Amino acid sequence: MGYESILVEQMGRVGIITLNRPDFLNAFNDDLNRELRLQIRDFNNDDTVGSIVITGAGRAFSAGADVSNFEATARGESRKADGETAAFPKWPIFMKESKPTVCAINGYAIGMGITLPLGCDIRLMSESAKLSFRFAYIGLTPEFGSTTLLSQTVGMSKAMEFMLTGRFIEADEALESGLVNHVFPDDQLLDKAIELAAAIAFNPKWQLSQIKRMMIEHQHNDDIDQVMDIESRFFSQSQQTAAHKEFLTSFREKRTPDYHNLS
Repeated sequence: MGYESILVEQMGRVGIITLNRPDFLNAFNDDLNRELRLQIRDFNNDDTVGSIVITGAGRAFSAGADVSNFEATARGESRKADGETAAFPKWPIFMKESKPTVCAINGYAIGMGITLPLGCDIRLMSESAKLSFRFAYIGLTPEFGSTTLLSQTVGMSKAMEFMLTGRFIEADEALESGLVNHVFPDDQLLDKAIELAAAIAFNPKWQLSQIKRMMIEHQHNDDIDQVMDIESRFFSQSQQTAAHKEFLTSFREKRTPDYHNLS
């Protein structure tokens, strides 16, 4: 499929999506919204892809929503919804059901440019990048489930500070707060993201999907008996999979398991 707003490539079992509106700091318009979702869906349906990396071209990951539409909306003019985009589940739900996704945040990530990565599983950041939940500062309120996802990620007090000030967050604070997993030199960010994604994609697909689902669903489940019952059920199922049997065979044969060429 030909795209206008993203670049797509694959390295081994890692699918890479680059937001590609650098002249607009990768601000999200209808085309970018739609193309990103379509390509994630395609990677999710591709058995040769085990994990996904999302990054941005140029000086920004994304400066947020394209402000060219804001004036009309502020005047009360309605915008026609993009039907293809609207057909997808809401972003956090869509990403919850996606293959493991690593977001490599280069440069500025503002507003939607940082709430969107909150829906991803792992966030990395370049040393010079700057993040901002800019909503209050520009007279708006947050979206993309960020009022829940941010507090789950960094805790309520820090989330309040980030949201209510709308200030810029630099790499050291983002790392210390848990907003990102790692910070890398600018010229190493994408390579490190692909390396991490490849380590994930090495593992068997069914096991990855069940682990991701349980981690998300059990995040705030205080019923440890219920959690352990669910874990036990899936553990028993995993013992009967071809992937686990491949590990046992490879262990006996003293070789690396190959989970993606099983008959």
